[in-house]
Amino acid sequence: MSLGKLLAIAGYFAMSTGNCLALTEEEYLKYIDAEASKLSEPSTSPVPRSDAVENLEAKDAAQLSQKEFEQLLKAKAKGTYSFYESLMEKDKAEVYKYYAGGASMQQIRRMIINRKMNR
Repeated sequence: MSLGKLLAIAGYFAMSTGNCLALTEEEYLKYIDAEASKLSEPSTSPVPRSDAVENLEAKDAAQLSQKEFEQLLKAKAKGTYSFYESLMEKDKAEVYKYYAGGASMQQIRRMIINRKMNR
């Protein structure tokens, strides 16, 4: 934090002890703008559109490629997908094979967590 901001905050606390407002509305808004400018936009990776997800869900599990399975998993269970993403390739292939064999999404999620925790 810059020295000016630290002084502004210190002044605010010094003045507020007497139960009076240290910052004017304009100073407060400037402070908020300065803090907001420090924040960056969160990086987002493109997520399949809902109609694309619906098309993937409409397909039989055995008809989905591994890439399509990954898109579906990412759209339906982002947290589980982040675990899946960190798995070794052989584990990813095993999860996909299990899904293509007819496993439910709940079973897939459990399998991914187990692989992540090395059970």
